[in-house]
Amino acid sequence: MLPPGPIAVCESTLSPAGDDLLPEELAVQAKFPSEKRRREFAAGRRCARQALGQLDIHDFALLPGQDRAPIWPADAVGSITHTEVAPAGYCAVAVARRDHVRALGIDAEPRHSLPRDLWALILDASEQRAALHAPEPGVFARLVFSAKEAVYKALYPICRNFLDFMDVHIEFHLEAGRFCAEMRRTPAADIGAGIVGRFVIDGRLIMAGVALTALNLQLPCKLLSPQHSRCQQRSLC
Repeated sequence: MLPPGPIAVCESTLSPAGDDLLPEELAVQAKFPSEKRRREFAAGRRCARQALGQLDIHDFALLPGQDRAPIWPADAVGSITHTEVAPAGYCAVAVARRDHVRALGIDAEPRHSLPRDLWALILDASEQRAALHAPEPGVFARLVFSAKEAVYKALYPICRNFLDFMDVHIEFHLEAGRFCAEMRRTPAADIGAGIVGRFVIDGRLIMAGVALTALNLQLPCKLLSPQHSRCQQRSLC
């Protein structure tokens, strides 16, 4: 169970797309050419409905905007992540009231090594050196990727400005399960130069998250753990 707090979370497998979406969502889903994308979309909307219900927001059709980012209720913020991991994939949604949390960003990745030929595109020189000294260099590199994705997903709804991987530098405090994202290019005037996030790693998944309020408060680490969800039956989320 989640501890009391302003952030609601739901997790799910990527179960086959069904007919339990709202009509507007079904119309969007039908346009996707691949079954994989339809499953991801359906799982994200099911989780979003469950999480929004915890905020007493019901029957809201979560549709994508022109930039493909979800259009959340006016008084809520949220973030969706999904990834293909055995045995049935993984999806998670975090939502919060806008008067409590300004922005949310979560990212889940499989606990697989990031291919070495991608490191120079995603990791700066310092991050690459840190990866090479880590016990599992490829997994550490993917953790850097996940942390940057979480930061981007939190900031994009605020600034509507795309960031490059080199616009953010990540420093980890591994024992504390924290990371600091140093903004090399600040996307908006009211975004500080540093953002603190949290991460967890288990046998299957890497997860990173950022939650910002007006006071720049951060997402508690345990809210990101697959072992701390209100959703006890993932296939039903």
